[in-house]
This record gives sequence, C-alpha cells and structure tokens, in this order.
Amino acid sequence: MDRTALALLALLLLATPALAADQRPVTLPLASGKTLEGVVESADAKEVVVRLGPEQVRRIPWPQLAPLGVYRVKAALAPVADGEARLVLAELAVELGLHVDARREYEKALALGAISQRDFLKVVTKAERDAVESGVGQALKAADSGDWDRALQMARNLKMHFSGAPNAGAIDSLIAELLRRVRDLKKAADKASKEIERVKIDAERNKEILRRRTKAVGQIEQGRKKAQEAALARDKGNVTRARKHAEGADKAFMNARRDLGRLRRIVPRDDGMYREILALLNELDRDHFALLHDTAWFFWEETVYSRADAYAARASYIDPVHPDLLELRDLLRSSRIKYRLSDVTNARGIVR
Repeated sequence: MDRTALALLALLLLATPALAADQRPVTLPLASGKTLEGVVESADAKEVVVRLGPEQVRRIPWPQLAPLGVYRVKAALAPVADGEARLVLAELAVELGLHVDARREYEKALALGAISQRDFLKVVTKAERDAVESGVGQALKAADSGDWDRALQMARNLKMHFSGAPNAGAIDSLIAELLRRVRDLKKAADKASKEIERVKIDAERNKEILRRRTKAVGQIEQGRKKAQEAALARDKGNVTRARKHAEGADKAFMNARRDLGRLRRIVPRDDGMYREILALLNELDRDHFALLHDTAWFFWEETVYSRADAYAARASYIDPVHPDLLELRDLLRSSRIKYRLSDVTNARGIVR
C-alpha cells in the first residue's frame, strides 16, 4: 500500500463518527457451517448479543462461532479509528489463522499512526511467515485425517495470498507433498478397485484395516496414559517431567491420527466401521485438545511463556475458538507488551 493510499485510508477512518462499535450488519460464520447476519450489540466472556432485526435479538455462545465469526465480532466491537485496537485485532486474526485479515488490520494501524513503517514491515513479515507455518501445519493435519479437499484448498489459499512470504518455499513443498500423496492414493485406490471387482471379500484389505485399527486404538491408549502421567507431573509442579510426558502423549496421538486417517480413506462410507472411525477421531480430538490446553495453561502459570504459546498454538489447530484457549492467548498477547503507543511516540510514563 503506497503513502497516498495510506493517507486516504487514515482520513476516511478519522472521518468516521466516533462509535463504540461498528453498527453495520456483519455476516457471522458459525461452527455448524451456517451463517447469521445482524448487528453485533455486545459481548461478554460467555456469549455475543446480535440483533437480527428490529425486534429479534439472539445470544450466541462463543464456541458456536467459527474462527472468522470470532474475529468479526471483535472487529465490530472495536473502535473504528483506534490504531491500538487495530493492532490487537491483527494479532487475534493471526492466532485464529486469518492472516489475510491480520495483514489488513496492520495496514489500518499503520494508516492511523499506531505503528511505525519499520515496525509495520517487521510485523507483517512475521505474520506472513506465521501464516505459512500455521497453514502448512493445519493442511498436513487435515491430510493426515483424510480430509484431502480441505488440505488442498488450504494449500491453494496459501499460494494465492502468501507466495511472497520469506518462507514461501514451504508452500511449494507442501503442494508437492500433497500432490504426491494424492497420486499415491489414486494408484492405491485404482489397484484396490480392481481387486474389489475381482473378489467380493478382500482378505488382505480386511487384515490391513484390522491391523491399523488395532494400532490406532493402542496409540490412543498410550497417549492417554502419557497424558495422565503429564497431569500428575503438573500437579507436582515438575516442569521437566510434565513436558516430557506431554510430548510423548502428543506423539502417540499424532500417530493414532495418521492411522485413523488411513482407515478413513480405505473403509467404505457405508461400512459400520466408518462411523466407528469418525467417533474415534472425535474422541482423539477431545483428548488431544485437553492435553495441549492443560499443558499450555500449566506453562503459563509456571511463567514459561514460550512453551505456553507453543502448546496453545498446537491446541488451536484442533479447536481455535475454545473460550479458555482464547483467554489464554489474550493473556499471552498481553505478556508480550508489543507495540505500545510509547514505542511509536517515544513518550514514557511517569513513575511516582
């Protein structure tokens, strides 16, 4: 964005009436896949109040909102011409995986003078780098779980919006890896299809399904055991053992996810085991999230903020809008004390 465009944006924002919140209707995506359109009136720690019509108000709990819905609520309630508020929104957007929105908020903050040109380039570069890193991680997670359409769509979005990021090479590597897996799957699917046509019952295929299911269940049990050991270590305040057992549990859960993802691809959708696999994936998400969430809070309480941030980021791959996780990420953002107004104006507070 050139200086003329930035100046025009600043004038438009400053000319906007001083409202506590944006009174324009917004579209809020829900976790269910549906959307709501209305004016965001208020929000507290539990829910959001949205006016859908003159006499129709709806209260929406935070967990019912998709990540984009959470961001749009926060954006609607933030002062329009407040540069510091735009910085907070930018960081929230980064953590929710909405990196295009984050870049736009940073541009608004720059136009409003809340951040210097030098710092703007620094944070946007970091946001783009984080976008690629986070996007690659989530795309691979989707691929491991067998959701290929979502994984490929995420890769395409990364290529479209962040091909100029410093670590953009990771996007090309991701696309190459996904395409390789798809080709291998197609070959395997073609081979399996011919075998199924030739025989009604494929003994080897059933053996593979049984083997992978047994292995996945074993990995889940191993992960739960390690998670319990990590919980005991947290109760005793043992940072080293808590981290060791948490990493062991995380590894076991990831291995189980890969095996269940493979089963999801090879078991027919009309087979009763397919529903069982989806149920196991849901249980795995619940246990995995609990491990990462509890470990993140433990490291926050132990003031090991870098570890807390890392575990919170991993937990967000599973449930990015969990209220407790959003609260922790707010605390982590506050602890970093980034981009204070004093860093822009060179002013310092008075200590009495």
